Amino acid sequence: MTFNKRRYIPNLTRQMAVAEANYHRLQRLLGELTQLTAWQITLQPMYGAPATQLRIQIIERFSYTTTLEVQLGGEMNWWHKPLHVRLYQDMRMAEVVKSADYRQYRGSYGYPNNQGLVADEKAQLNGYLALLLQQALQHGTQVQRQVKETA
Repeated sequence: MTFNKRRYIPNLTRQMAVAEANYHRLQRLLGELTQLTAWQITLQPMYGAPATQLRIQIIERFSYTTTLEVQLGGEMNWWHKPLHVRLYQDMRMAEVVKSADYRQYRGSYGYPNNQGLVADEKAQLNGYLALLLQQALQHGTQVQRQVKETA
């Protein structure tokens, strides 16, 4: 018996909608990006859990793009590896482009593969970013902002 395994085809409409929503979530959360370099948002603990922080810092800043590093953790324990998120100001979109342990992500991967990545790895990471940002908007209690030093 032979199985015809269908190849993964990215849903570009859905991915663009998630990227647009992530951009708007970041805009609501961070505000104006021109003078700030880093943010730390404390997420309200639920059911007795300790407080968690979401740290966002600017890595690169260009005319039409800005790259952020987004990391989840708490106090001295930053246990999630940071995600690098690129903001496209002209298109009003934000997408995960890479993480600390992996180079730049492609739109899809053959499965199985040697890297252990699922076929829709990039789409899943953008969904995870959407979840993090939504939680920060709904349950963020304290925002610390670091302003860029001017010479």
